[in-house]
Amino acid sequence: MYRIISLQVAEIMAPLGVVAMFGDMQKLLVAPVFVFYLEGGDKKILVDAGVNAPDSSGTVHGFPIMGGGEQGLRQALAQVGVQPEEVDFLILTHLHFDHCAMLPLFRRARIVVQEKEWRTAHNPVPIARAVYERELFATLERMNLVLVNGDCEIAPGVKVLLLPGHTQGMQGVAVDTGQGRFVLAGDLLYSYYNLDPSLSSFKDLRGNEIAVLPRPDLPFLPPAVHIDLSDWYASCWKAVAQAGGRERVIPGHDPAVAGKVFGE
Repeated sequence: MYRIISLQVAEIMAPLGVVAMFGDMQKLLVAPVFVFYLEGGDKKILVDAGVNAPDSSGTVHGFPIMGGGEQGLRQALAQVGVQPEEVDFLILTHLHFDHCAMLPLFRRARIVVQEKEWRTAHNPVPIARAVYERELFATLERMNLVLVNGDCEIAPGVKVLLLPGHTQGMQGVAVDTGQGRFVLAGDLLYSYYNLDPSLSSFKDLRGNEIAVLPRPDLPFLPPAVHIDLSDWYASCWKAVAQAGGRERVIPGHDPAVAGKVFGE
């Protein structure tokens, strides 16, 4: 049985309208960039590989970033006593710029990516070009890349799930813990508001109360960044079914996840 440990590598500032479709593009919030360490098996398993440190403008791809880079990743992993070079399996939920930036540090890891994500990242639909940075993941061709097709067991109690919608080859991670199975949804769901649209507010990473429009008529509320909404809704239902309930689905950037350990 595993514990899922959230490790913050950076802070990113984004408009509410990115987090939630039809949200206010003038209202800014601060959110975490995570990697997740799966503790409990005989292999060191990490989910995602962080974001670059900001350039001289303080941004990455136009988003204000605080932290990140090699230092941010190493400091995060030090909380669980692990170096990137010691990781056995690195699961990449997808290949966007804030999830795969520190790949060269994982020299001995088997790196798990959906084959569909690998193919479409090299030739994304036009609107998605900006969030893929080919030089970040091109290094995978010289690493121990493992391409999988669909749902696949990575280790006992750890399974990747194909969850398209945010990207065409998005994958989540189902993890068996002492409290049941949890699903790391990656950026299928940025926040708990995507998972529960009946919410009227949530707090950002700085503790600011962010008012949102409750949508109790919707089962899920999409983020603004997505490729296919039909796939996205189907993937949300799949994630909930695999987890056995919404309370065990973990979104990819929600401030409420910061510092949390799941499955204890």
